[in-house]
Amino acid sequence: MKHLTLVFLCIILSVYVQGQENSTPIDTIKTVSAADDQKAEKTYNEGIVFFQQNKHQEAISRFDEAISIKPNFAKAYFNRASAKAELKKYAEAISDYNMAILLEPTGKAYFSRGLIRYEMKDLDGSLTDFNSCIQGSEMDLKPQAAYYAGCVYFDKQNYEEAIKMYNKAIELKPDYAFAYNDRGSTKRQLEKYQEALQDYRKAIQIDPQMSIAFNNMATVKKKLGDLEGAITDYTSAISLKKDYYIAYNNRGSVYMLKGDYEKAIADFSKAIELKSDYVFAYNNRGNVKYKQKKYEDAIKDYDKAINIDPNYGYAFLNRGISKEMLRDEEGACNDWKKAYSLGIEIAQSYFKGQCN
Repeated sequence: MKHLTLVFLCIILSVYVQGQENSTPIDTIKTVSAADDQKAEKTYNEGIVFFQQNKHQEAISRFDEAISIKPNFAKAYFNRASAKAELKKYAEAISDYNMAILLEPTGKAYFSRGLIRYEMKDLDGSLTDFNSCIQGSEMDLKPQAAYYAGCVYFDKQNYEEAIKMYNKAIELKPDYAFAYNDRGSTKRQLEKYQEALQDYRKAIQIDPQMSIAFNNMATVKKKLGDLEGAITDYTSAISLKKDYYIAYNNRGSVYMLKGDYEKAIADFSKAIELKSDYVFAYNNRGNVKYKQKKYEDAIKDYDKAINIDPNYGYAFLNRGISKEMLRDEEGACNDWKKAYSLGIEIAQSYFKGQCN
């Protein structure tokens, strides 16, 4: 039975909020009097205060007013976009970032639009924006832009290009712990396990509180068969982040491999306690109960996983195996048929071997 683990790779940053800066917008729309300009700035500043108080709708209203007074107010477009992004109004945010870039093409605007495009799964668009930022003159943004370009290439499964971008981020910012961590995860995809471990260790050396790096390092050690080392690192990750349900789930999978079923169930149960809709932990706990020959209890956990995610094929596969052990041949065959329809190839072997 297959065990799935999740590893977080990329941590999305908050969209930049641009405060007051000396700038001279290109006046392409209308002439603004000194009095109107002063009024627009005052209204804009009120919007900034609301934004900083997380009152995003109020901030948007102030930015709306500032733009109505001064239609070429690039900073107001930029920050209205940021406020809309916080409210997950991504399409509207993109529109405002487009206007801000048209009026004043800053690295911050490209970077922020890139983040929103990345969130919207527009990988090519986000990559274009991050590259514009890398090629720009704002040095403080270049490491982050290179890092996110690496994340985009990772998501596109272009791992060699991802590594180049993470290398660039580290070159620009040698203490960039997340870039080391994610470069390690990319190398893991290429089965360069020792190099991945080196990157995770470097990330932890830079930031000893980086729980995700301990989790990822443990996952590589598990892959290499160092189960005790994996347990130690998962435990470190949990000690740094008490609600780290993924690390509990992952540590439970190692205990299961070691045959320590009680500790495995305790970890899977803790993961479920921390995240009640965590399908992988339900499936894994069901796997342990199956190994304990508690087939009915296992089925209950698979039922829960399926109720949460009706497209989770492995839960159907495993529930079918448990039903077969209880001589529920019809139920088993139905589950295997469903698992195969969801892309679980091995389910076809079970179906062909046991079903008419």
